[in-house]
Amino acid sequence: MVSIIYGTKGSGKTKQIIDSANASLQNAKGNIVYITDTKEHSLQIENSIRYINAKEYLINTQDRLIGLLAGLMAGNADIEQIFVDGPARICSCPIADMEAFYNYLQKLCQEYGMRFTVTVSAAKEDLPGFIQKLL
Repeated sequence: MVSIIYGTKGSGKTKQIIDSANASLQNAKGNIVYITDTKEHSLQIENSIRYINAKEYLINTQDRLIGLLAGLMAGNADIEQIFVDGPARICSCPIADMEAFYNYLQKLCQEYGMRFTVTVSAAKEDLPGFIQKLL
């Protein structure tokens, strides 16, 4: 399942995804991963959640972000949920050009039972169709 947290810049998406990640620990049977492009919020994420600052690993394109997810899955079959705060920002890519990323998330959900929560900086009416169908 892919959950989308959307809204315009400054609407509280990051706080919402952080709260969701921390709350997910209550029912987690596997590992939880939180990916963003800053270390600014690292202290707000519970220590048992793997916090990844994508910039530290030179993740700055859609292909590299997909590669990071593939590597995480290949290296740890116990990951049950991944939170990605701002994939378009991480990739320096317009949201409309990220269909391959969202298709990959859906593939991981179908094949491995993964759960993803992703933030998108856009109003509902501005979301591309491939994201709208995930709502």
